[in-house]
Amino acid sequence: MSKLRPPAHIVPSPANLSLHLAEHRLPGYRSKTAIMLVRRERAKRNAPLPIPLPVEVRAHNRLMQRVRDEIRRRGGETWIEGKYKTVYLELTDKRDGLVLVHAEGWRSYGKAPARMAQLSYLWGRDDAGSGPWAARVPGSITTVTDALDWLTPAPVHRALAKGLRVRRQGDVFAIETTPARDGHGAENLPESHLWRPATRYLVHRPEDDRRHRPLRLPWPVRFVRQTAYEMGRTNTRGNAD
Repeated sequence: MSKLRPPAHIVPSPANLSLHLAEHRLPGYRSKTAIMLVRRERAKRNAPLPIPLPVEVRAHNRLMQRVRDEIRRRGGETWIEGKYKTVYLELTDKRDGLVLVHAEGWRSYGKAPARMAQLSYLWGRDDAGSGPWAARVPGSITTVTDALDWLTPAPVHRALAKGLRVRRQGDVFAIETTPARDGHGAENLPESHLWRPATRYLVHRPEDDRRHRPLRLPWPVRFVRQTAYEMGRTNTRGNAD
């Protein structure tokens, strides 16, 4: 004898199916809740497995997360909340361990018409191994080379052109000079830097408790500070560390 089947006009919901099986005393009777649970478990078993992202995509996502985290930690913006949509920072260039991220979109300023806004940051890891850093550069910059060129003070460019030795620690450059000018600029160092002429060490202790290895400078040096745009919506230049 063939099994009775629910009429075609009955919607095969858990409640209808449970009622139909019970009325006809058919085997397999379950409550509505039991049928729902069975169907959910069956759907889980039959669900297609998620397709894993390629290794390159996962590596890119991890890198961008670290970059955005460091920018946010320093008080920077990681997206432009525009008039038409939200635009997030994306990688536009990568070279020698440095990353340039950029975003541009239309942003409203009060009642004024929406204007184009741009964000650009250079991100990397400190030479002394103390951790990541990020510096805000003009929004028109989209390459690592242009960002480095903008961040490098003019005296450093001139010194390198002359073949002089240059070392960097955080936002301070130490430039080779004559004995008569040794230590020049030390009086203008940021509070987190300390020049110890007796031992020839430049010490750096940032406010966020990161630790830089002391930089030994055995030859006569003068000091120049690096600057970048301050974080936030401003064109004011400040410390780049």
